[in-house]
Amino acid sequence: MKYDVVIVGAGHNGLVCGAYLAKAGLSVCVLERRPLVGGACATEEVWPGYKVSTAAHMLGLLQPRVILDLELQKFGYEVLATPPIVQPIEGAGPIVLWRETERLVQQFARFSAKDAAAYPRYLQHLAQIGPIFRQLMWEIPFDPSVMGVGNLRDMAMFAWRNRGLVGRFHDVADLLTMSAYDYLSRWFESDAVKAIMGYYPAGGSGQSVGFHTEGTAYFLLRGQLRENHTPAGGTGLVRGGMGTVAEAIARSGARFGMQTRIDAEVERVLVEDGKAVGVALANGDEVRANLVISNASARHTFLNLVDKSAVPSDFRTKLDSFGGRATAFKVHLAVTDLPRLEGIEASGFGEGRPSQITIAPSVAWLEQAYADLQAGMPSRRPYLTVQIPSVVDPTLAPAGHHLMSIYGGHIPSGPGADHGEATKQAVTERVIATIKQFAPSWSGEYLHRHVMLSADYEAQFGLPGGNPHHADLTLSQLFFRRPVPGFADHRTPVRDLFLCSASNHPGGGVTGVPGYNAARVVLRSLGRRLA
Repeated sequence: MKYDVVIVGAGHNGLVCGAYLAKAGLSVCVLERRPLVGGACATEEVWPGYKVSTAAHMLGLLQPRVILDLELQKFGYEVLATPPIVQPIEGAGPIVLWRETERLVQQFARFSAKDAAAYPRYLQHLAQIGPIFRQLMWEIPFDPSVMGVGNLRDMAMFAWRNRGLVGRFHDVADLLTMSAYDYLSRWFESDAVKAIMGYYPAGGSGQSVGFHTEGTAYFLLRGQLRENHTPAGGTGLVRGGMGTVAEAIARSGARFGMQTRIDAEVERVLVEDGKAVGVALANGDEVRANLVISNASARHTFLNLVDKSAVPSDFRTKLDSFGGRATAFKVHLAVTDLPRLEGIEASGFGEGRPSQITIAPSVAWLEQAYADLQAGMPSRRPYLTVQIPSVVDPTLAPAGHHLMSIYGGHIPSGPGADHGEATKQAVTERVIATIKQFAPSWSGEYLHRHVMLSADYEAQFGLPGGNPHHADLTLSQLFFRRPVPGFADHRTPVRDLFLCSASNHPGGGVTGVPGYNAARVVLRSLGRRLA
């Protein structure tokens, strides 16, 4: 059978793209190398009875438009609200990061009355800029170097849709160019408040950066990149693990005829007379289609799947510089004994257990973790996101047991880096020792452990260098420069070969936006629109 579209990779963006195209009436076949769908948005039974979200672990950015258009709630998608995060702060003990502004202000007042007064104004400031960036997420980048009539029209329409940028240009420029530390220092004076507010851009974003790295201020906007008060619901943990998100998308697309095949590794994109005409599988089969969409990284697509002769050399040269290293790790532990933070009783958290503990007790802690990496060694005091999803969703572990999913950094990566078993054991021991600094009564004992380093993320999920964004979200690799200038609109130098992955704008994270935008471009090329 010849399809209208064949998609390489059943990661969530590939599935989103396929579901929208199938909904528009095209015949779609999605091919996945692994034995399950989802790519890095997957849940795996690493040990019997434990459902582990081995890569993406939190639902924070999947866009309501995608959820509602594809009616994912009909297909098993359910987000569970979580208790507030708790973060131990040096000299103060555990601080509860209440979602209610008034309650969090009271916490900040313990460190600085000025910061407590500034926090509501800071939130209002980001809320005014947030819509600009939300609009930009859905834009299909144009090529500003082309002066053709059609491109000039696209640029003019872009300018009109995003006219809000005019009055906020300097604010937007600051967020894209400043470090998170410098940006926060405009608003706050307390080291403790900066450590709390800056944890995500300084560590939790998945990039190999420090608190003072230029461009990290952008990640302070994370909470503004999704509207959480829609029928799609808010953010939190996904019942059954992150893999249920991908499974729901696949089931939604299936009702429109989208076919998804697992254990179907694509070995080569077939190109004839400069046009993509299908793919060849590792088992020798061929799947023919009118066009091909790759949800693999741009680097893997053009350096491994497409014959060198089919791609201009200057494109390949530019693609060589598209990237960025990843130095974060994940440690999954099966346990029966959970850590209890020293001082939690006096924190006001109340009954029960937090489902997430952030370990970054000071700005100096975050800075030292990155300084160790810069010196070529594993962080002696790693920052940690200690997630215990089974507190909220008991189905993730056997009765009486819990799953700990611990994300942190840094571990050196790249050529010559040792990511073998000895390193993984050392990482596990360091993680346990770090947690015990703040929860000394915890035994640290575990029944099973599973460690993922950047080399594992590359081997298992095809993430270049283990990078969840495929390439760092730096100013030189954003919007019309992502992945390569001149080809940021999901098209490629090969006719009828498109990209729909995190290599495209707006980058990684479980958003669904690259898949959605790619579907728009493909349908436009066929003279059609989204259904």
